[in-house]
Amino acid sequence: MRERDLGTAAASVLAWVGATAFLICLLVRKIVPYPRWDLLACLAFSAVASLAWWLRATGRWRSRLGGVVPPTLGLKMGRWWWPPMRGLCTILAVWLLSVPFFLLAFSVSDNSPQLAVITQHDYRFATVTITKIQHSYRNQSKAGTTYVSVVTVEAPGRDAHGKALRLRGTTRTSDRVRTGERLTGGLYAPDAPSLGIIMTGSGHLASLLGGPASPGEMVMLALIGAFPVTIFFISFFTARTKADPLTPGSVLGDRPARRLRVRIAGGTAGRWLTAPDPKKNSGDPQTTLSPALRLSSPEGTRDLFIDRCLDPQALAGVLEGQAGWLYWAPDSGKPPEWSVAALLVLDDDRYVYGVTPPGRAEDLPQGEPADLPLPDARSLRAVGPYALWQPAVHGPGMYGFGLGFLAICLIVAGVNSGGGPLLSMCFVSAVGGPVAGLLLIQRRRTVYLRRLAGGPCDTEATIAGLRNPP
Repeated sequence: MRERDLGTAAASVLAWVGATAFLICLLVRKIVPYPRWDLLACLAFSAVASLAWWLRATGRWRSRLGGVVPPTLGLKMGRWWWPPMRGLCTILAVWLLSVPFFLLAFSVSDNSPQLAVITQHDYRFATVTITKIQHSYRNQSKAGTTYVSVVTVEAPGRDAHGKALRLRGTTRTSDRVRTGERLTGGLYAPDAPSLGIIMTGSGHLASLLGGPASPGEMVMLALIGAFPVTIFFISFFTARTKADPLTPGSVLGDRPARRLRVRIAGGTAGRWLTAPDPKKNSGDPQTTLSPALRLSSPEGTRDLFIDRCLDPQALAGVLEGQAGWLYWAPDSGKPPEWSVAALLVLDDDRYVYGVTPPGRAEDLPQGEPADLPLPDARSLRAVGPYALWQPAVHGPGMYGFGLGFLAICLIVAGVNSGGGPLLSMCFVSAVGGPVAGLLLIQRRRTVYLRRLAGGPCDTEATIAGLRNPP
């Protein structure tokens, strides 16, 4: 169990600073000849910060500098039950990282070898007239219909023989183009007509010539980033309205509650049951594989199932031997095997939220009735911190993130910048690597919990036993 200290918090902030600098460099100068040393420097900065975070989180780098984050800097995060927000934070982080990735994709698609050669000459931007249409095809999608046409245009200027310049290029329009139609602009080199022409709008021209991203691209990126941020803050402030520490009364409500004097005995895992899914016709209860704290009492043992993001062994390691009260409220309308909300309140005024099956008196300790609210209600705080790095879960999944990071480095270094298969492989790896890493982390977590639970659980046998109790 590692505490989130100032070292890991600072490393996280610096890694995001590198990602933000990466985005700013692309916004300020969208297209620059490869390799993009400014982007490589931002990536190197983030890589060093991520490495420092990993060394601190795994305990390989121990330093007297950077103690535990004070509660005031945590905005009282230590008082409310934080695990439900972890999934939303992960989605937000992945979504925000997609913003600079999309802008990088726009930059690579526009930074063509044709553009690099044209800008090496005395280039010109002017309105042109279509003189011939080689071919045109319609591209229809949900966003609308566009036409991509290869045309020959007449541009201002004269060739080596004194004739009007005839250049070939590709244009994308919302309607079919016609011979004699004038296009708003094209970028070309009058002294090298064989290089062709790049048809583009005046708003996009500055970004092609080493300037900032176009207004349309900035608006689109702002919308992509604003949507998840808005959802996050709505969810966050909604949660903040419930940011007071959980208490037995707030968790159990008005139902008759029970409490059991327990002691932390270790970490384990298992499956707990809830009401059947109404969308399924089987009527079988739902089973959820989750980590759990094994609680011992003079009457027997109970399991408190906790959030999947928690490492039960690491959590039990720092809490082992501590005593407290487990509170739960059986629901008379549900079978005793179906789990209900529970709260473990330790003697040091910390709490752990989870679920536990009420069970029958003959198989699980039932404790004693509890009168809520408690007369000696104290200010509680959530148990923490959590295990920043779980070797059995996170380690293998990091290879996917490493592959994606390496792919981004190759892209900004200019590998196969002409649009060859290697560049396509890099983009696929940049997207697929992190996705595969997240899926592998989820898979490894399931394997880890099954191992703690003693192997795969025979769900059908469990359900059959519930239907036909001895």
